[in-house]
Amino acid sequence: MEVHHPHTAHSSNHQKKLIKEYISEFLMLFLAVTLGFFAENKREHYVEREREHHYMQSFYEDLKRDTAELNSVRRTYTRQIKYLDTTVNILFAGKTDTQSIRKLYELNLGTLGSRGVRLIERTTAQLKNAGGLRLVENNKISDQIAVYWHWASYIQAYGESTEELKIRAREKSYLIFNSSYYQNQERGNVNSKVKTGAQLMTTDKNTIIEYANRLNHIKNAYKNVSIAQLDSTQKVAVNIMEELKKEYHVN
Repeated sequence: MEVHHPHTAHSSNHQKKLIKEYISEFLMLFLAVTLGFFAENKREHYVEREREHHYMQSFYEDLKRDTAELNSVRRTYTRQIKYLDTTVNILFAGKTDTQSIRKLYELNLGTLGSRGVRLIERTTAQLKNAGGLRLVENNKISDQIAVYWHWASYIQAYGESTEELKIRAREKSYLIFNSSYYQNQERGNVNSKVKTGAQLMTTDKNTIIEYANRLNHIKNAYKNVSIAQLDSTQKVAVNIMEELKKEYHVN
């Protein structure tokens, strides 16, 4: 006859109870860790969305200033194109009458002035250095921002190239214009009066034509490239601003 010992049965029940307790504790611990993970993940997501909104608000404000700057530069370039065009026409025509020389002196003050594009890089620097662009969940906006950065970089590089052309032309102008004929040498003021009897320092045809060629190069650079760059950059900036207003309700 088989005999059941009470002690053995009790020990088996106790082991089963311990196993259930271990499993229960493990499940509770696992649940706590899982919930903590999701809570932390949600908190990080919330923080990142707050950072994203902050960056986009800041970038929107930068774009507002950039568009104003782009408009200002475009007006300057358009005005300089007119000055350059008139100057080049007089020089190529070989006009040396008193009125033409006076006109050349007046235009000389406004043809080679520097006016680079000064875009705001406050938010751009933060986004690039901190890898903040990855925070932008809207792929359309992040792509547009990348395009905007491309155009901004292109403008800066081409502006430096154009400035080099100006420096070379300015050096040549020192052989042609005598600054003592100016009564008011206020920089960039094309309405400064020119003294009566103003003369060019040289009438050498080669020197005059070389100077005209340099000015014509600058005029074409402005007219055919720089203006188009400004317009393209302006268009991208405006599109981004519209998208930011819809996506982030910035103002």
